[in-house]
Amino acid sequence: MTATYLITGGAGFIGSHIVDEVLRRGEQVRVLDNFSTGRRENLQEVEFGTRKAELIEGDIRDLATVQRAMEGVDYVLHQAALPSVQRSVQDPLTTNEVNVTGTLNVLMAAR
Repeated sequence: MTATYLITGGAGFIGSHIVDEVLRRGEQVRVLDNFSTGRRENLQEVEFGTRKAELIEGDIRDLATVQRAMEGVDYVLHQAALPSVQRSVQDPLTTNEVNVTGTLNVLMAAR
């Protein structure tokens, strides 16, 4: 029986490799990404090749979006974040919203 995985930040460097591996194992994949730091080309083979994953373009700061992405999911691999110390110093509020509040939304939706 196949499982369904939600991979937040699945268009990022690490997330996209996780997407590839989970698909290689024959599981179902749903990606949630807002493409603020992730790249569509990281998912090009998945979206347009022979292997498919469901893509939800949305932000983990929006609880309703995360709850919708979580529907029917067996496992969550949470990779979405705003990296960069420099960015966190320049814009600490946005960094906190994404990395802390966004993670809390993922946890609440998983609950």
